[in-house]
Amino acid sequence: MRSGGRYDMLIVSLIVSLIALLVFLFLLFLGLTVAVVAGLLVGYAFVAVSGKLSLTARVSLLVAVAAGTAALWLGLGEPSGVLLPLAMLVSFLATLASGATFLGLEARKRRASRYRAPAWQSW
Repeated sequence: MRSGGRYDMLIVSLIVSLIALLVFLFLLFLGLTVAVVAGLLVGYAFVAVSGKLSLTARVSLLVAVAAGTAALWLGLGEPSGVLLPLAMLVSFLATLASGATFLGLEARKRRASRYRAPAWQSW
């Protein structure tokens, strides 16, 4: 019988633990990516649909839509889950950031001059 049998089992268990950790981190990254992409799409769609409202109404409704998308995550997981508040927070912040970014871009387009500045006359 070899005396290094215990060390072989230790190495195997460390490798299995490392693989399990890497799978966990990959799935965590995948879940956060899904939450961010969903939030970005909802924020962009809200800005695209709410074009006729005033800016104050759009901002207040954007916060309500972001809170609603965060609350939808409650239906997908257990409320006592450890990662559920993280997914809710990421979705809320992604929706707010996306909506605010696209609202800012739209406001900048509206404020841009519609006529070209005349060329400088070189006398």
